Amino acid sequence: MFTALYPSFVLVKHDLLTPEVNQRLAQIAIADAARHRVIDDSDPRNLGTADSPFGHIRHNLLAEHRGDAAVEAWLSVARASMTEYLHRGYGAELPESLMAITEPFVQGAGYGETIGIFTHTHPRADVVVTYYPEVDFGDAGPQRYREGALRFYDPSGRGHRLWPNQNPAIFTGSWLDVRPQTGTLVVFEGHVPHDSAPFAGIRRVCLPLQVSLRFPNAQNPIDIGGSSHGL
Repeated sequence: MFTALYPSFVLVKHDLLTPEVNQRLAQIAIADAARHRVIDDSDPRNLGTADSPFGHIRHNLLAEHRGDAAVEAWLSVARASMTEYLHRGYGAELPESLMAITEPFVQGAGYGETIGIFTHTHPRADVVVTYYPEVDFGDAGPQRYREGALRFYDPSGRGHRLWPNQNPAIFTGSWLDVRPQTGTLVVFEGHVPHDSAPFAGIRRVCLPLQVSLRFPNAQNPIDIGGSSHGL
């Protein structure tokens, strides 16, 4: 027997939506991110604080914008890309039931926030579909080692293998560098560590769709909240 053991895959696609759809998605994301900045540090919905560039109020953009033609077009290509991902990686079919949340990340020079995003995972998401409706580096142009790259790290923590890798289907470097442009879509599993590099430019708009695949054998939690009196 010779088998891949617990593999991780990354699918990258470009130019799936029209410029008009991208423009509308960016407009929605920018307005949504502005509305959900942390202002009151006592708000229990906060993730982070008002003085953090990553702080935002927990919400789900889809709750308000399902039905918008651009959002539905984005979700359609996301579903198609997840179908391709599961088929190519595992020979599996995408289930009909999908649960998702998205909270946009908008980083712009006007707020001094072109600092990237720290390394993290999405442990409660089976699959993440990250879409970039707007990436504008302005006059800064190409930026080697930066450029707001989406970087993936080895989930095992091993990093670079020292022996030569002659298998083009397997990446064994220290990190996989995906440099987004307007219209880039990336599919990966939520447990894979990743971050975003800093960049110089005008603005980068990111729509990360965190998806739970509701297969028939998925767990079905119920609310067990109540009194803890007497403990």
